[in-house]
Amino acid sequence: MSAVVVLTSAAIGSGLDIRGALLAVSRSLKTGDNPEVARDIEAVANRLRTGYTWTEAWAGSPAKWLPLERALRPSWIAGAAPRSSLDAAAVALAQRARRRGDTEMAELSVAMALPMTLCLLPAFALVGIVPMIIAVVGAAGLAIGT
Repeated sequence: MSAVVVLTSAAIGSGLDIRGALLAVSRSLKTGDNPEVARDIEAVANRLRTGYTWTEAWAGSPAKWLPLERALRPSWIAGAAPRSSLDAAAVALAQRARRRGDTEMAELSVAMALPMTLCLLPAFALVGIVPMIIAVVGAAGLAIGT
């Protein structure tokens, strides 16, 4: 998602208008791993080209495109420069993804604690404690026997 916002910002920075930028981004994404992303963006661009209002053009889009829509809205409605809002949206999306990754990593470490304990504790006991007990018992047996 963040990549789409960055690509849109780059397309607008190269001189394209919003419709052209959305079409260019959708074309660049068609050959990638997510053709449904390209279809979503292309559908919005085509609706804008055929005369739909801004709200109507984005009405059928998934909620994941809301940051892109919010970043481009002031430019479409009031003619504001979109680059700063697109860049801010890209930074916000990247930070959100980073926080989500950190949270998932923390959850994974908690989920892995019990399985790792169940695997390592017996190995530690067999390698570290059992030989020590055998050595202590053996030494005690020698001391008792003499």
